[in-house]
Amino acid sequence: MRTETKKNTKEKSTSAQGLNFDVLHRITDRAYWLALEMIHLANHRPLKEKGEPKVGGHPTACASSKHILAAIHLVMRKPEDYLACKPHISPLDHAFNFLLHNFRDKEGNRMELSDRQVAMRNLRHFSKTGEPVFQSYHAESDPDSFRYYPSGSVGIPPVNALYTSLGYAFAKDHGYDLQEDPTFYCIMGDSEFREGSLMEAMPDAGERQLGNLVWIVDYNRQNLDGTRILNEEALGGSDADRICRLGEANGWRSVKLKHGKIREKAFKKPGGEELKRVLDEEITDFELQALVSSQNLKLIREVLGKKSAKLQKFLKELSDDELGKIFYNFGGHDIESLVEVFQEAKKHPKRPTLLVAYTIKGHSLRCAGHSGNHSAMPEEDELIEMSKRLGTSHEDPFQDFDSSTAEEKFLVTRRKELTEGIEKLIKQIEQRKENWLKEVRAVDFPTDFDITALKFSPIAHTQWMWGQIAAKLDRLAHGNAKAETENDKQWAKVAKYFMTMAPDVGSSTNTSPNMNGKLYGDIGQEDFEAEYGAKDTKAPDVVPHLDKRTGHIRFEIAEGNCMSAAGSFGKFFYFTGIPFFPSMTIYDFFIKRAHDQLYYNLYWHSAFATIGTPSGVTLAAEGAQHSWKSDFQIPNCVTWEPCFAKELEWILADHLRRHFTQENQDRESVLIRGVTKGIVQKELLERLKKQKRFEGQTDSEILETIRQHTLKGAYALIDYQGFEDYRPGDNVVHLFAMGALVPEALKASDKLLEQGIYANVFVVTSSDLLLGNFAYHDTYEHLKEGLGISGNLYLHSINPKEISNRGEWLSLKSGRVPIVSVHDGEPGLLDNIGSIVGVKHHSLSVRKTSKSGTTWDIFELHHLDAESIAETAEKMLKEAAEEEFVVNPSVL
Repeated sequence: MRTETKKNTKEKSTSAQGLNFDVLHRITDRAYWLALEMIHLANHRPLKEKGEPKVGGHPTACASSKHILAAIHLVMRKPEDYLACKPHISPLDHAFNFLLHNFRDKEGNRMELSDRQVAMRNLRHFSKTGEPVFQSYHAESDPDSFRYYPSGSVGIPPVNALYTSLGYAFAKDHGYDLQEDPTFYCIMGDSEFREGSLMEAMPDAGERQLGNLVWIVDYNRQNLDGTRILNEEALGGSDADRICRLGEANGWRSVKLKHGKIREKAFKKPGGEELKRVLDEEITDFELQALVSSQNLKLIREVLGKKSAKLQKFLKELSDDELGKIFYNFGGHDIESLVEVFQEAKKHPKRPTLLVAYTIKGHSLRCAGHSGNHSAMPEEDELIEMSKRLGTSHEDPFQDFDSSTAEEKFLVTRRKELTEGIEKLIKQIEQRKENWLKEVRAVDFPTDFDITALKFSPIAHTQWMWGQIAAKLDRLAHGNAKAETENDKQWAKVAKYFMTMAPDVGSSTNTSPNMNGKLYGDIGQEDFEAEYGAKDTKAPDVVPHLDKRTGHIRFEIAEGNCMSAAGSFGKFFYFTGIPFFPSMTIYDFFIKRAHDQLYYNLYWHSAFATIGTPSGVTLAAEGAQHSWKSDFQIPNCVTWEPCFAKELEWILADHLRRHFTQENQDRESVLIRGVTKGIVQKELLERLKKQKRFEGQTDSEILETIRQHTLKGAYALIDYQGFEDYRPGDNVVHLFAMGALVPEALKASDKLLEQGIYANVFVVTSSDLLLGNFAYHDTYEHLKEGLGISGNLYLHSINPKEISNRGEWLSLKSGRVPIVSVHDGEPGLLDNIGSIVGVKHHSLSVRKTSKSGTTWDIFELHHLDAESIAETAEKMLKEAAEEEFVVNPSVL
C-alpha cells in the first residue's frame, strides 16, 4: 500500500483555509522519508561492536502519526504552543522540524543546513565532541526541543501538558503578564491510552475546563506485541467508541475521526451511505486490521460485497485504484480532516478535546498493518524505491526542497510564522528570567522563618513545623497582615510564588491554613454552604475561587495527578520565567503510587517540594500497611528527614533561596520526610552546649554551626571528644540516627555512658547529601572532614608507659570506632557508612512489614528502640576489639 501524493496530480485547496493540501501531503511524504533515512543510518553505523543491542527507531509507529504531526506542524502550531508526542514518533517530529529550520544550538541560535544535517545523521548517537545529536526519544537536549515534553515514559507527558495548561490558567488568574494563549497538543497510542495515569487525569481536565488541551489518540489498532483484539460485544462497540464515551463522561469533547475526505465524498454518492454503514457497523477493528494487512483489493472488494448485497452495484462501478483510495482513506491520514477537528477545538475554550484518529501502523510501507511490524525496518531497496518516487537522493538525503517548488515556498512562509515566532518568544522568556534574577538580588534571604510559635511549643513535630512555615508564607502572599519584621519583609518579596497542593491530605498534613478559603478553582455553582449558613467553622473552607488570594490546588485521592501537577508548575520558570515553587504534601508511603511521575519530574529537572508526611513505622497506630519508607536516590532531588523543628526551617529556607536565585543546579527538587511524633525541642540546644567545642560560644553561634552542618547532611548532637577517659578504638562508638529515632539514640547514648562507653550521636538530616550521590561526587567530604569519621586504627598500651621493645609493641591493643546507624526506613538509607570509611557498621532499620501499636511497641518490634541500639553498640565494640593487629616482622 503506497499513498504518497504525486506531483502530477491535480492540486486542490480549500477556499476557507487557503491551504493546498496536496502540497502539505507531499511535504509529509518527504518528512516521513527523512525520518526513515535517520532510522536507517542509526541502525547501520560502522564500527558497531559485536553483541551491541539493536538501535531501532520505530518507522511503522512514525507512519501512523505522520499526518497528525503534519496538521500540527504545518498548519496549527503557533510559536507558544506545546507538544507531547508518543515516544516512538520522535524521528518524524525531528524531520518536520528539519524542514521548518527549527533547530537551534546550545546558545539558541538557528542552525545552518550543515549543522542540521549533522543532527539528522546522529539519531541515537552519543555526542563525543559536542556535535548535535538526537536522543532516542524527545529530550530537552535535542536541537528542536522548544516546548515539547520528554517522552520516554508513556502515559505521563500528556498529563504534564494538562497541568502546564492549568499553570497558565493559574498564572493569568493571579495577574501575571503572560502574553500567550498556548494550545497543548498531545499524541498517544491507543494501547498507551490504557495507562491508568491518563484516565486518572481526565476528569481533572474536564472539571477545570482546560479548553486549550487537545489529546490525540493515534488509533492504529496495534501495540508492540501485535494486533489489538478486543471483545467489542462486551465493550458495546470498538475501543474507539469506549474511549469517546470515556471522554464525554469526564467533561471532554470526544471526536472519532474514522473517515477522510475521499471517503466522505464517496458516501455522498448513490450507495455510499451503505458503504459507510458497513464500515461503521459491520466490520470490527480486528477484521478491519486483517483487511488492511492483506493489502489485497480483490479480497477487500469481496468482503465488502458479502457484508451487504446493496453494495454490489456501488462496488462494481469502482476501479481497484478508486476502491483502494476510498478504503485506505482513514481520517487520521487526511490532513484536511485533521485540521478541521483542531480548528473546531479552538471554538470550545472550556472543554478539552479528545480526538480518536483512525490510522494505519506502517502506512505506505510494505509491512503496513502487519501484526508484528512494531520493530520492522524497511529494507534499503524500499528506501531507494521511495526516494525515486519522491525525487530525492538516498545517498544525500538531508536536503530542503528546491526553492522553486510549491513545497518550499509554503515552508518559507511557515518558517517565518513558526520558527521566527519561536525565536522571538525565546528572547522574551530569557528577558523575563533575566529581569527576575535582577529583582531577586534585592532579597536578603533569611536563614529561617522566625516561627514564633516554636518558642511556645516545648514538644513539636516536623509536620507541625511544615504547617507553620506554609501558613506563614501564605499569609505573607495572600493575607491581609503586613510584614512587620525584617524576616517577614524579605520572605514577602517571594512568597506569592510559593504554592501548595495535596491529593486529599491537605488538612491531615497541617496545610489547612493554606486551604481555608484559598483553594484555586471554579465549581461552576453557588456556594450553598454560605447561602444556607452551613459552613463548618472548625474545618477549612474548601469552596474554590479564581481570584488572587488562592494558593492551594486541591486534588482527589490521585497521587499521580498531584505529582504531575507539582512537576508541571515546577517547570514554569524554565517555560515562562515565572518562578512558581509548588509544594505538595503526600503520605510518604503513597509516594510509590506516583513514583513514575516523580521520576519523570526529576528527569526533566522540575523544581518542587514533596513533603512526605507522616512517614515510616512511626505512623504506628494509624497505618501498619502504610509504613514502608523507600530509599529513592533519584538524581536531581535531595531527600531530607529532619528531627528537630528548627532543622526543617533551615532546610526549607535554604532550598527556597536556591530556587529563587537559580542556584539549584542538579538539586532542583526536595523530598522532605516528616512525622507526627512530637520531640522535646529544647534538647537540641541543651545537648549541643555540653560539647567541649562549643564552650564559650553563644546560643546563636552554636546554632549557626549546626545550621551549616544540617545543610550538609548531618551534625554531631552528642560529641564526647575532649572528655576524660575518651579512648577511640577502645570505648567509643558512633551512633548515626535520623528523624524520629534521634531520641532513641540519645537515650541509648546515655545508657551506654553509664557503662563507660562514649556513644557519639550524629543526626543525619539528609542521607543523600551525607552518603548518597551528592556525597559521592565530593568523596564524602562532610562525613570524613566535617564530622571527622574515619577508619583509623587506634593502638592502646595495656600498661600506660613508653613503648621500648618488640614485646611491648606486640602487646598493644588495637581497635577502630565502630558505627551503629538507626533509622525508620529500609536499610539502604544509611547502611553504607562503614563501607565508606572502612569500619564495622550495623544498620538498625526496618526489615519487615509493620503492625499497629504505640511507637514504643513498634520501635521495639523492629529493634529500633534505645535498648536495641545500646545492645548493638556493645556488640559492635566487642567485635571491633577482636580485630587482630599483625605487625610485619620486617618492621621489627
